[in-house]
Amino acid sequence: MVDELVRLDAQACARAILQGDITASDLVSACLAHIDEREGAVEAWQHLERDVVDRQLSVLDTMTTDTRGPLHGVPVGIKDIYDTFDMPTAYGSEIYAGNRPPWDAAAVARLRAAGAVILGKTVTTEFAYWKAGKTRNPHDTTRTPGGSSSGSAAAVADFMVPLAIGSQTVASTVRPASYCGVVGFKPSYGRISLTGVKSLASSLDTAGVFARTVSDAALIASIMAGRSDWTAAASSPDALTVRVARTPDWDEVTADAMTAFEMTVSLLRSAGADVSDTDAPGRFKPLSTVQNTILAFEAAREFSSEWLHHRARLSPEISELIEEGNAITPEQFEDAVTARRGASEAIEELFAGADVLLAPSTLGEAPLIEEGTGNPLMSRAWTLLGLPSISLPCGKGPAGMPLGLQIAARPGRDGELISDAKWIEARLA
Repeated sequence: MVDELVRLDAQACARAILQGDITASDLVSACLAHIDEREGAVEAWQHLERDVVDRQLSVLDTMTTDTRGPLHGVPVGIKDIYDTFDMPTAYGSEIYAGNRPPWDAAAVARLRAAGAVILGKTVTTEFAYWKAGKTRNPHDTTRTPGGSSSGSAAAVADFMVPLAIGSQTVASTVRPASYCGVVGFKPSYGRISLTGVKSLASSLDTAGVFARTVSDAALIASIMAGRSDWTAAASSPDALTVRVARTPDWDEVTADAMTAFEMTVSLLRSAGADVSDTDAPGRFKPLSTVQNTILAFEAAREFSSEWLHHRARLSPEISELIEEGNAITPEQFEDAVTARRGASEAIEELFAGADVLLAPSTLGEAPLIEEGTGNPLMSRAWTLLGLPSISLPCGKGPAGMPLGLQIAARPGRDGELISDAKWIEARLA
């Protein structure tokens, strides 16, 4: 029975609780039992406090059916850069060990109001940058789950929770979703409030979510964003128009990952999708470098206090980023901002009439854990432009590890992206 419960998707869990087939306590107990069994190998959790979970359940148990939210009793993992009033938030840094904010991040508060059980805090890389945490890939614990939302992706992939939240500044939702073989959804920039979330680069930071289906990802994201229209998005009834717009970054994709991607594109074409495959317009080709410049400059500004007061306690990775950002001149930063603005104003040129763009989610399957959290190259440009994007599981690499298909839409077209991703998900199934 325990195994059956943890494998239910989020909406099936919510329905079972609403219908009285199970209780919220049954579901949470099953998840905690599975975590007890698997956490020693996966290490997805930074903080679990069962008394806090019990207090949440006692409140939910007093609610009548007509006052229950859409996630009533559904356990959710929270990336440890989101403040939580009843659990510590350390941002992946020893500097903030034991830090207990007196508030919830806005996104967490919205999940609580919808009836979600905040099961615990999931592992993040230090300040959501490169220094890896303790989490391992549940498919092969010798490999990375990706970063920076490593614990959230691994917890969903290992059936510890049906839903978890993360973030993305470069590739921190799409990449771990791909490596762990789950759905990762990064909405358009600014659609979900980041009040109460530790910032890495303010003009790039975006909330993200992890689930095992597109519908579940849309549900949790819609609650965080206050966008009920996202859950109303049905699978597109007509064939899609999709574009494969290649940049020089694609030369870094492994042969196996490219083969899996091309087979997927061929499958979608056979299913009725209208696919064009061309090089991206010239102004979009250098955007990975532009994204890195903006990231470093803004990170140096965001971490001014840590740099001033706790420099010796920062990792070499974050210290190098801050030093790089401090060395960027205002003119160089403005040139990067101008390049981003020019590309953003020419989004239609990139899409060329297509509904969505397709690309591999990552350069290949998850690398060994000692090699780091993996290269974020395939998401840099789309994150820079604020495109909503979804990673779907899509085949496996030579070591049997998951690969992902990355789907992106125009900024603000999140509902349409969800519809199109459902269409693609159904064909891949």
